[in-house]
Amino acid sequence: MTVAIPPMPEPLKDDIARLEEAIGGTLPLEYLEFVRTHNGATPESNSMPIGSDNESGVRCFVPVAEAVSIVSEIKDFPRGTIPLAEDGCGNYFYVGLRSGSVFFWDHEIADGDTKVASTLAEFVSALEPFDGSAVKLAPGQVIYAWVDPSFKPEFD
Repeated sequence: MTVAIPPMPEPLKDDIARLEEAIGGTLPLEYLEFVRTHNGATPESNSMPIGSDNESGVRCFVPVAEAVSIVSEIKDFPRGTIPLAEDGCGNYFYVGLRSGSVFFWDHEIADGDTKVASTLAEFVSALEPFDGSAVKLAPGQVIYAWVDPSFKPEFD
């Protein structure tokens, strides 16, 4: 089953030109086709494997207009790449400019980028709907948890 990604307005030509200047190259055709339909879209809740022992998901796809600031302002973000999607925890999926492959960049792991797909189409098709009921924790796996009091100030 594939994940629904809503259609969004196309990026502005000026934003595309600024991103190409920021990454130092021409945007791949597959990327341009994707953002013409889904620029900045928020897909339904999803997940995908990251390597053999991790998983993540796409919270939102990065709008072309915001990709320039990610490339220029986030310390240690891989240069010469195209920010594609954010996972909601400060990590990103990006497209390699030369290869067109999609990688997962964990902001806490230096040089630990993981290839998750050979093409953008393969990446999108690898996103699976997230099933929270399938998450099982072993006794003692969670030592403590903090919940922001403003999340739900009173319980029923």
